[in-house]
Parts: sequence; C-alpha cells; structure tokens
Amino acid sequence: MDDFMPELHPPETPDYYADLGLQQTATFPEIKRAFYLLAKKHHPDKQGPGVCVDAHEFRKIRAAFEFLRDPSNRCTYDIHYPQLRQAWDQYYAWQEIELRNEERRRAEEIARQRRAAELERARKEEEEQRIAREKAAEEKEARRRAEERLAREKEERERTRKLKEALAEERSQEAARRAREQQENAARERLRREKQREADRKSEDAARRARQEQEAAAEERLKAMVREEKLDAIRENWARMRDAADLRRARPAQPEAHDLRECDHHHIGWTRRKGRVDCVFCRKSCKKFFFKCPQCDISACQACKIGYWGSFCFFPFNEHPDSIYAR
Repeated sequence: MDDFMPELHPPETPDYYADLGLQQTATFPEIKRAFYLLAKKHHPDKQGPGVCVDAHEFRKIRAAFEFLRDPSNRCTYDIHYPQLRQAWDQYYAWQEIELRNEERRRAEEIARQRRAAELERARKEEEEQRIAREKAAEEKEARRRAEERLAREKEERERTRKLKEALAEERSQEAARRAREQQENAARERLRREKQREADRKSEDAARRARQEQEAAAEERLKAMVREEKLDAIRENWARMRDAADLRRARPAQPEAHDLRECDHHHIGWTRRKGRVDCVFCRKSCKKFFFKCPQCDISACQACKIGYWGSFCFFPFNEHPDSIYAR
C-alpha cells in the first residue's frame, strides 16, 4: 500500500552550496575551484560529437558561482541557509520516498503483468490444445472422405479404361480402313500425275521445237534484212563518192586532191583540223573543222568521213558494191 504524503515542491531559492558540491563553510577559492571543475564537465562545448547537450546543469552551477562570489549576497544567504537547507532536506526526503513508492509500484505492475502473461500463456496453451484436437478430428474425417473419394475415383478410372479400350479398338479399325483407302487413292493419283507429266513433257517438247523453228526463221529473215540494209548503204556511199569525183574533175582549181580510188589509207586515222574547207565528197563547206587524210591530203566533212570508212567494212577498196551483191 502506498504511503500517503502530500506533494512537495522544491524551495524557490536554490541550494547554491549543494549545486557546487560544497559545505556552507567553503572558502571562496574552494568555491572558485569547484565551479571551474564542474564547468569543464558540464559546458556544452566540452561534450562529445553526437551527444544531446542539456545546458541546465551548466547554467545552475554558473548561477551558484555568480551568486556566492558576491560577499554581501553570500552573507545574507548564509543567515537563512539553515532553514533553506532544512527545506531542501525535506524535499529530498520526499523525493526519496516518492522514488521508492514509484519503484514499488513499478515492481507491482511488473508482477501483475507477469501474472497476466502467465494466465494468457495458459489460455493460449489450452486454446492450442483444443485447436489441435479439432484439427486431428478434422484430419481423420478428411482421411476418411479422401479414402472414399479414392475408391470412387478408382472405380471410375476402371470404367473409363474399359471404355477407352473399346473406343481405341474401334478407332484402330477405322484408321486401318482409312489408311487402305488413302493408299489406293494415292496410287491412283500417282498414276494420274505420271500420265499428266508425260503429256505435259510431250506438249513442251513440241512447243519448244516450234519455238526454235520460229526463232531460226526469224533470225534468217533478220540477217537478210541486215544484209540488204548494209548493201543499200554501200551503194549510197559509192554513188556519193562517184558524184564527188566527177565534181572534183570538173573543177581543176584543186589540183592537189587525188582521186578517191587512189586513197587506200582508211586503216590509219584521219586527223581532225580546225578551219574552213570544202568537202571533196559532198562539196559542202566545213566552217569549224574537217578531217584530212595524212597521206593523200584529202579533206572531208565528218559525215562523209564516216561513210567513207564504213564502206571498207563490207568490201575491198576499188571494188563496186554491185559486184558483191551480184555474187
């Protein structure tokens, strides 16, 4: 049972001597030394990193030192110190009793919580045992139902197996029948495809022979047309060359020009020159450039030079193209 005591409050005036850890009879040097030692211990700057700083103790010892260093304050303080000390002793005694009561209450609370925990543990054990019994009964019932279900499933599987065997035998016979039909159909289809391939091959051979004959005939016609066109071009070149020779003989103003039949230098390159000259073949005036035989000194325009050289691609020089055609 708690000892009833009225609540006490600390005296309003601090116990400066007790704050510095001294007796009332301490001298000023002792007061000063005690202050410096406590200040070094409780100063916020002297605390280590990460330490939560509480400056209450430092402010308390500094206030005690500041008060007791004044002789007049200390003299007045010492007159009332016995009563003040008694008041502080009563407060400390009350604090001690309260501390013991608090410890006793805490111990009783711990004991009460322990008893409650024991009761709760006993209740849980009883509950667990009850649940275990119920679970065992449920498992037993579940095993019984499972055994019955397995028996039914086994019987059902046996019926299903027999039915599947009957269906499999029927499907096997049907599959054998379809296989025979497929083989017969495949044989008939192979024979039909072989006959079709033989007919296609014969048709392709006939078409290829006809196409080759048509291509050969077309090639012969094309060659005949090319020969005819070349001979026409040769006749035209010879006619132009004869006309040019006749004109050159009728104009003795160019004695240096040779007869075209005397020029047999088509196999060498004619030089291209700048200047104005009359073509010995067509008598046209070349205003910008002309071609000159390096041996016979014959001048010709570009068109006649090409025609003159082209004529030697089909017959020898000094041989008329009509004689070639007459062959």
